[in-house]
Amino acid sequence: MDAAIKERLRRGAAALELALDKSQLAQLDRYLALLLTWNRKINLTAIVEPAEIVDRHFLDSLAVAPLVDRAATLVDVGSGAGFPGAVLAIARPTLHVTCVESIHKKVAFLQTLRFEIAPNLEPVCARAEQLDRRFDVAISRATWDPPEWLAHGAPLVAPGGLLIAMQTADSPELAAPPGFTREPARDYRIGDRARRIQPFRHD
Repeated sequence: MDAAIKERLRRGAAALELALDKSQLAQLDRYLALLLTWNRKINLTAIVEPAEIVDRHFLDSLAVAPLVDRAATLVDVGSGAGFPGAVLAIARPTLHVTCVESIHKKVAFLQTLRFEIAPNLEPVCARAEQLDRRFDVAISRATWDPPEWLAHGAPLVAPGGLLIAMQTADSPELAAPPGFTREPARDYRIGDRARRIQPFRHD
């Protein structure tokens, strides 16, 4: 990650109300290098330009960080290359992040992230319905349409916890799942993309 890309990441995070220290910037730099190296062998992302990875993967994931600063555990279902789970593990080093992914090669990549940059990351090779734990926060970025995700994710949230949907800002308003209350949405922009994070609190 050259100096210009690193500054793009730092400024972008600051715009999302998140200050990244030198260690976190170095971790994300290493993450980018590993992602590009592994992506030549297995399909982790169709986006290969560093600036686009910073915007569309790293910053979009970091937008969630202010909502989870009091959580102890988070599950990211269908994590793929670790978005948003592995990025949040870097942003919140005291948060235990479980990244659930059913494709073994992607889980191997997540294990590499754990060993090299994020020891608070727990990769799990499974599907959502196989999980028998509850978490303070459950999130999924692109595995299902948001209404489908809410149905899959609701059973994973502990009482008082958050179920989070990631959307485009012009998406229809989501109905709260049974037993959940919709909280204020967090709208944000990354470049020319308007995005929304919609949290629901488990009653």
